[in-house]
Amino acid sequence: MEINRDFFVCSVCAPGEDYCNENFKRIIDNRGFVLYSKTQQKGTFFDIKVNDILILKYNNYLIAYGKVKKIEVGRDIGWNHWAYVDDWVFKNENNKEDGIHKYGIGWSTIGGGQMGTVKTVISKFAIEKIKAINKSSNLFLELKQELKSNIEAEIMQEKINILEYKKQIILQGPPGTGKTRLAKLMAEEMTKSSEIINPIEKINLFFNSINTVDSVFLEKRQYHKDLLDRFQQRFPIESLLNITKENYALGTGSNDSFCWWIERGLKPLGYYFPGSARSYLLFWKKSIEDYSKHGFVKAIDDNDEAMGKIAEKLNEAVKDKNYADLSKYFGYSFLLKVLHSYYPSEFFPINSIVCIENALKIFNVDYSNLNPFEKNIKLQEIYLQKKNEYNSDITNIEFMRFLFDQFELKGNMEIDSNKLITKGKYKIVQFHPSFSYEDFVRGISAKTNSENKVAYKVEDRILMEFANEALDNSKSKYVLIIDEINRANLSSVLGELIYALEYRYKHGFDNNGENEVESLYDISEDENESNRILKLPDNLYIIGTMNTADRSAGHIDYAIRRRFAFLNILPEILDQNFQIDKFKEVSKLFVSNHDEYIKDKKTVLIKSDYLSEEFKPEDVWLGHSYFISEDDFDIRMEYEIKPLLYEYVKDGILKQSAEKIINEL
Repeated sequence: MEINRDFFVCSVCAPGEDYCNENFKRIIDNRGFVLYSKTQQKGTFFDIKVNDILILKYNNYLIAYGKVKKIEVGRDIGWNHWAYVDDWVFKNENNKEDGIHKYGIGWSTIGGGQMGTVKTVISKFAIEKIKAINKSSNLFLELKQELKSNIEAEIMQEKINILEYKKQIILQGPPGTGKTRLAKLMAEEMTKSSEIINPIEKINLFFNSINTVDSVFLEKRQYHKDLLDRFQQRFPIESLLNITKENYALGTGSNDSFCWWIERGLKPLGYYFPGSARSYLLFWKKSIEDYSKHGFVKAIDDNDEAMGKIAEKLNEAVKDKNYADLSKYFGYSFLLKVLHSYYPSEFFPINSIVCIENALKIFNVDYSNLNPFEKNIKLQEIYLQKKNEYNSDITNIEFMRFLFDQFELKGNMEIDSNKLITKGKYKIVQFHPSFSYEDFVRGISAKTNSENKVAYKVEDRILMEFANEALDNSKSKYVLIIDEINRANLSSVLGELIYALEYRYKHGFDNNGENEVESLYDISEDENESNRILKLPDNLYIIGTMNTADRSAGHIDYAIRRRFAFLNILPEILDQNFQIDKFKEVSKLFVSNHDEYIKDKKTVLIKSDYLSEEFKPEDVWLGHSYFISEDDFDIRMEYEIKPLLYEYVKDGILKQSAEKIINEL
């Protein structure tokens, strides 16, 4: 939690002035600091705000402090510039003039002149002086916790900054230092919700300012129109009832079939991806040299008869517009793509139900009682309203493209008070010695198909599934935590992605294929096409954790080390529920100057005489998480800590002379 307050030293008066005692009484009685309206050197008084901290200076001594609760500035002449506090905390309630020396105030003053009656001072100086004045008050304890939280936040942000720059880091350290917990905290901080924009304002600006007379813009618009004309001329509505399997099906090698146009030829007018060619109900399957039939025509042996049934339903959906009832045969997305291709002025060019719903969220539309076709039509109505409102000639295809470019329609969109909220995501995977490329990147799965036969299918695994989700949500951050990253053979697990770790796919840039690698496995389901491409986007981050005491873990080679930043996570003393005496007893087995190191992390660790020469203390020193306990710590000591220490002796990490110390713990 970052401290959101400033600190001020406020002088009661100039030493020796005759009004000092009078003003001192005024400040005490009214529980607030006051300035005379005509005071020339007001300093930074007008920077004071509620919840800031005032430190009172009287006769060159700092005597009290308080938290501001109200600012009040009068217009008349007099003592009327007030900063009221909840209460003054004095060094000595019996002698309120008693205080501490102001030493250091000169170089601690910021944002105002040295001669100002009110001076803004740095937080470190202020906290030190407040502690010296009175360290038992609730206000000091509050400030102390805030300062600690602020320091922790700064340290956390430093680590996040490294991750933002490098894209992947490894938190390394001995057991029990909270590496996994820290990785989770970093991931939670990076992926938390954040407010991006007011989407309606951005949409209005688009309709109001887009330049539709630009030659490139007009060329693209004409290209879209030509595509639609070619499709409709190739497959006029009146011909759908008699469409043949050769003119309908994918897989024959033709780039002019009905399904080819729906999936690929008309892609610039709205992307439709069926997931599987089975969605078309009939397609040419090269491996069997025959048509493969699915859905309601699966049991029909004759291919022409099956095609006739499909054509009949397709004609009924398009010509008779009986699409709602026929969605059970084709699926919503396929029919929405077909309907827009024939009726572009009635249907919006988005066929993904998730994307349609996210677009409707932007306009605060309750779509809970609408079917997918009604949702699409509602989005088209909104487009037409905007077009009329701004007297624009923007096409729905151009508006569709704008929505995809500006908003994460494929992701989990949140709208709050007309603000678009983006939220990232993180997940955790733990490596082990048998973990492989096929487990982590891409591999082959054996599944039973619709004919109850074993079929083999290439599928993306943990990393690529997560990377693809990040690709679709460019404004959100995705963090993958790999616990015990060195327990697997990292070179083997990552394979060709070692290159992609360094050369990330950049959203919003023309990557020209330079940020892609090819997998051994082809994920395309189309026998006539290949898709081996892998890419890691720039909004995907990887945090690995590594136990430096685990000598059985795999070696990380230099090629991988160069692509990761390594951060040492070492033991420290915690404030609450911490067995500090036991921690120090155990620590002396590893480090002879642990007290000095705890006070100043820049101190170089000096190896204990109990630690073997071949080991560094920062690799094996037992971490602080072992010593977090309120009750039954003896059980943890006896059954967790001591057995591990004995194992250290057995493995030669600790010398035999350490056994005596361990026995006495």
